[in-house]
Amino acid sequence: MTNTTSKHPGQGRKAAYFARNRSAIVSSTQELLGVKGWGATIDDVAAHAGVSVSTLYQHFTTKDELFKTCVVEAWAEFESWAISRSAGIDDPLERLVMPMRLMFRTPSSHPKFAQMVGKNQGEFTALIPVFTKNLGLAIRQLVKAKILTIDNADIRITNLKAVLMRIFVLQFENNKPNPKDADFALSVALPMIGITEHVARAITTTHLPGDKPDRAAQ
Repeated sequence: MTNTTSKHPGQGRKAAYFARNRSAIVSSTQELLGVKGWGATIDDVAAHAGVSVSTLYQHFTTKDELFKTCVVEAWAEFESWAISRSAGIDDPLERLVMPMRLMFRTPSSHPKFAQMVGKNQGEFTALIPVFTKNLGLAIRQLVKAKILTIDNADIRITNLKAVLMRIFVLQFENNKPNPKDADFALSVALPMIGITEHVARAITTTHLPGDKPDRAAQ
């Protein structure tokens, strides 16, 4: 992962100001990436954030480091939210799958992140190992607990990650994202990690945390 803490002042009030300034730059740049994409210049970034180019370089060594930081931090915010929304689910397999389903709904839940992905699909794909690290760990924990029984776990996890990210990206290639279709595509992929077709279908059609039961299939 990109090192985002290479530039920082000392502790205290100055450090707090530095952190707030950095956070504002990241937020502004995330908006810009959703509009102009990776082709935006450092001057574009500075103008959009209302700061000087030299101020940007006080926080980030290169434009590429800044852009990667913006995408990775947006993903981390979403992932933390999705995991917290799934925490109350008793079934470990449904709890595993729920963040994947929520990911398909980021155009509504996390539009800034979704816009960045839609505008920068190539760069997003390159960061898949970062985005799917926790997913791989979660699957391996279920294998260790014998909740999932599979051979060649590494290969199966790698294949699922690739399919999952393709399903995700397809939501941005369609002018009208269809999370229900994405859920079905996910149900087809889940047997790769030892979840039966019947169970896969069941856990990809349950109602979403916070939704009313009559919206279960959305």
